[in-house]
Amino acid sequence: MDHKKTVLRGAFLLTAAGFLSRIMGFFYRIFLSRIIGAEGLGLYQMIFPVLALALSVTSAGLSTAISHQVSRKNALGDKRGIWNIFFAGAAFSLLLSFLAAGVLRSYAGVLAEVFLKDVRCEELLKYLALAIPFASLHAIVTGCFIGRKKTGLPALSQLFEQLVRILSSLLIWQIFQEKGFAPTPLIAVGGMLASEILTSLLTLLLLLFQTPVFAPPSLSIMRKSLEKLTEIALPISGSRFFLGIFQSMEAVLIPLRLRFFGYSLSEAYSHYGILTGMALPLVLFPSAVTGAVSMLLIPEISEADTLNDRQAILRTARSTVAGCLYLGIFCTGGFFLFGKELGLFLFQSEEAGSYIRILGWICPFLYLGTTLSSILNSLGKTTAVFFQNLLGILIRILFVWFGIPRFGILGCLLGVLFSQLTVALLALRTVFEAVPEMEFDLKDLLMPLLFLGWSLCLITIGDEIMSTFFPALLSGIEQSPVLLFLRGGLFTAAYSFFTLYFFRTHAQGRS
Repeated sequence: MDHKKTVLRGAFLLTAAGFLSRIMGFFYRIFLSRIIGAEGLGLYQMIFPVLALALSVTSAGLSTAISHQVSRKNALGDKRGIWNIFFAGAAFSLLLSFLAAGVLRSYAGVLAEVFLKDVRCEELLKYLALAIPFASLHAIVTGCFIGRKKTGLPALSQLFEQLVRILSSLLIWQIFQEKGFAPTPLIAVGGMLASEILTSLLTLLLLLFQTPVFAPPSLSIMRKSLEKLTEIALPISGSRFFLGIFQSMEAVLIPLRLRFFGYSLSEAYSHYGILTGMALPLVLFPSAVTGAVSMLLIPEISEADTLNDRQAILRTARSTVAGCLYLGIFCTGGFFLFGKELGLFLFQSEEAGSYIRILGWICPFLYLGTTLSSILNSLGKTTAVFFQNLLGILIRILFVWFGIPRFGILGCLLGVLFSQLTVALLALRTVFEAVPEMEFDLKDLLMPLLFLGWSLCLITIGDEIMSTFFPALLSGIEQSPVLLFLRGGLFTAAYSFFTLYFFRTHAQGRS
């Protein structure tokens, strides 16, 4: 019971921090969209695949490997082993980070002109390079905390990072105004750099206070520790590196292929900014839940695998599938029902509302694929995860190349939908192969669909009542935040009531 409470507490802390961080992030993106515009937001989004590509080499695989290895040492009570794993991983990550930062700063002009196809990205890339060592250190420290199931401090760091980013951007914007400079995406990059520096230093200090500190390990122990880490990290880093290359290609191709649809360069960047800077972050908002679960699944499954506890693996996998389907189907219904109003209310953009409604269909597959990938990585199925994600990104690129010139941005949206569907189904099949005892329960799909239908019926009845007695109120539905919150609250309350009542009744029937 204590173990279960620890897991639930950790999931709650990470989820709550993720939600608060994303709420702050929404206001931040609204602020950015107002001061640098959709085109500036599009340029800002263009450089992120480059950062992801660098971090895939410097920390992505190592962070997961550290979480995996620390959880094993933690299960055995080996405190010295935890320190050796962290020290070796952090030292190696920082070495790679400084090399990556130097390469990026040296070749920023070439990357901006040849790869990103826009020389305005050169200055952004140079400042972005400075953030790589700090972002890597932050990821390594977080991996160590998660491996020890100390989720409070990573949750705190999420909020701290977002707060510093917002305040730093506001300060830089104020300086731009006082100097008479036109607002540029450099405001956002400066805020990100400041947040990574301060957050990495804060989390490192907290780790040193919370973790028993020993003398630096010898070179032989460092080598052994790195061998264990690289066994896990290399496949993950390699897969993320290649995926990062394809994701960078996708980011570059979307604005270029939009030109073939008939848009000017400014219009292409504006549509790309609306998609990736407005609509997609909103659709990804509920993934604060699945993101927290995914982080906790790595040490949870790794520890169960170490102890050969097949029942714990089975229970975790079953709960993951059911939870993702219930959450994903709810989000799909909510984004389809309220997407247009959310786009207008949050971003004053009808296009954002249209994109939100279409992207909402990916929610069940996105959440399921993300969490199942964490389970598979913990079980050592990193190669399968790599090929599944590779196939997904290739599907998206094919839709970008062939679909956008014919259908516009809709071609990109359809590519995202089909790729997430493919990845989720393949990941589910691989989990069934890795955990043969597991069987898919059709109720996990049918019941949330039924609850969604009932909730939509209640919203329809509510709209009919309002149209009869308060026609003036309903006519302003797209401009009324109060009405949007009322309808959204009714929808959420109805779906939550049906779901909780079902689980409570089901639990009583089993007991």
